[in-house]
Amino acid sequence: MGAPIPDFPTDRAEWAFGVLAGSPTVVWDHRDRIHVHDLGSGDELTLDGRPDLLGLAVHRGRGAVVAVFGPAYDAEVIVWDARTGDRLAEFTLWLGHGSAIDRWILHATPATGPLIGLPGDSAVSILDVERGEEIATLPAAYAVLAPSPDGLVLVQPAPSGLCVRGLDGAPLATLEAPAPCDHVAAATADGRLLVAAALQNEPGVLLAWDAAASRPHCRVKVPAPVNDLALASDGTLLAATEDGLYTTRL
Repeated sequence: MGAPIPDFPTDRAEWAFGVLAGSPTVVWDHRDRIHVHDLGSGDELTLDGRPDLLGLAVHRGRGAVVAVFGPAYDAEVIVWDARTGDRLAEFTLWLGHGSAIDRWILHATPATGPLIGLPGDSAVSILDVERGEEIATLPAAYAVLAPSPDGLVLVQPAPSGLCVRGLDGAPLATLEAPAPCDHVAAATADGRLLVAAALQNEPGVLLAWDAAASRPHCRVKVPAPVNDLALASDGTLLAATEDGLYTTRL
């Protein structure tokens, strides 16, 4: 979708992707500037700042860029209109002395609306950027935030598979696996919550679940170790490896 973007960061905390106002949008940080690129129109907006974390959200119906500035024990959150650059909100947040701010913002814009997730060392803080406050804290060192038929959920690795939790912390499903998993991805397709993850002890082996069933319904072999996963809303699974990008339909 357009020409390659030069000087694009490799750190997951320094870029984000989502769909704002019906158009795919990518935002990234480079040399004390935040770039907001509408891939549909080709328009690009720049904002001043060097944030620790970048994400996307919806603020009162407007596509928004969310930036978190450290330190973690006294973090500042700024929300801008992704089209005009207007500042929509600004608030501070205490993430705790032990919180890790070198992660990334959890979101699945536009489905996650004004909500974002901030992973810490042992918990994920769920923030509402319209209200400017934390609305929930869930125990998880690593998770993905995704829409589901039951509303927004966190999908997180567990010792013997994956756990799907509602934002109230209640477990909604346990997905079995023969070994610990990482590189989790989740999306809703055809009214079903689909989840995929890589097996830690078998590089290049992926498992996929329909969250309505506890056991994997699909096992995918990729010819290289997986560095990251993504799931599209049409059920397409993407696996990023050092050898290239692989796709399959679940």
